[in-house]
Amino acid sequence: MKVLIVYHAGATQSARRIYQWLAKADDIEITVIVPQRFKVDMVYDSSGWLCVEHEENGDGYRLVPVPLRNPFNYGHGFEFRQMHRVIRRTQPDIIHVLDEAKSPYLFQVVWQRLIASPRSKVLFYGFENLPIHLNWHSAIPLKLTWAQMSGGITASSEALESVRHAGFPRKHPLERIFWGIPTDVFKRMDSLAIKAELGLDCEHIVGFAGRLIPEKGLTFLLDAMRNLPTTVHCLIIGSGPMRAELEFRSGLPDLSGRIHLYDVMAPETLAKYINCMDVLVLPSITVPHWKEQYGRVIGEAMACGVPVVGSDSGAIPEVIGSAGLVIPEGDPAALAGAIHTVIFNREASERFRQQGLRRAEQELSVKVMAQRLLDFYRRVLES
Repeated sequence: MKVLIVYHAGATQSARRIYQWLAKADDIEITVIVPQRFKVDMVYDSSGWLCVEHEENGDGYRLVPVPLRNPFNYGHGFEFRQMHRVIRRTQPDIIHVLDEAKSPYLFQVVWQRLIASPRSKVLFYGFENLPIHLNWHSAIPLKLTWAQMSGGITASSEALESVRHAGFPRKHPLERIFWGIPTDVFKRMDSLAIKAELGLDCEHIVGFAGRLIPEKGLTFLLDAMRNLPTTVHCLIIGSGPMRAELEFRSGLPDLSGRIHLYDVMAPETLAKYINCMDVLVLPSITVPHWKEQYGRVIGEAMACGVPVVGSDSGAIPEVIGSAGLVIPEGDPAALAGAIHTVIFNREASERFRQQGLRRAEQELSVKVMAQRLLDFYRRVLES
């Protein structure tokens, strides 16, 4: 089975681990189209850029760089002729576009494949869980494009229902497959030894990792910290436009010395900091243009044996399952109460720790994602 993956963020380490696991199957050949240069948030790469200048042979897969029409906006798609040449040369059985069902470069791939490799079956993988609103001039080309496809995958059930409700053909299979966590990187470690190594002299630690934007509910996290004992400190790891505000607010008298801000760090380093946490929180809030689409850091914490607390925004409750606590979004008192329970109720903390480890291994790992993708590919080819 030949699989061609097209992914604008395909050069990230997390994406490469997916290809590695897919390539472990005996009957599969993996080729990945990635941008030559792509401007990204520093959360995804500390340089702010993902660059692949030349073809690379990875661990069982091949990366093929193709220029984006606009390196600052992948929505403009890839350079037409070079993408066409790769599809024609590869002649894949499956073309899997890791982007939304309404992605501009999914549209591009679907119609190029009709000329370059007409037998290829095209799939998407999406996170978008807001309703898809189509007007008269976008509905026709989009539905014509969907009719040429063979199925799709989403990271949450809510995203799946959104695509179906928008009119994705009922005859095409859709499945929810969680985005995979590399459990070889995010794993349990000796937290006492790592605390000493990192110089974290805190009795209790609440943690957050991700983009520093209002939608992540960081102001509610700071408000919750005010309702917790002073022995509880908070690590905030990430980058984004809220950094200056967070620095200012964390210096106010009622929080001074308890909030610790860290820049984006490599996954291996992030795993160490997560292992030092008593609880990881993701207090995202829903706004008109966005709600939490997945919350990958939840799975990363579970894989490290760290209990999690999340809001009920978007996909968070589905990702947590029964392996943590879910609280109403935008409620700092409820957030503080949940954090207090996880830190100071040892029985509850250990229960969430064990359930999280099992969930990470059985549902959220890269290994499980790759196996479910392979199963889906085979079903599509057999249909």
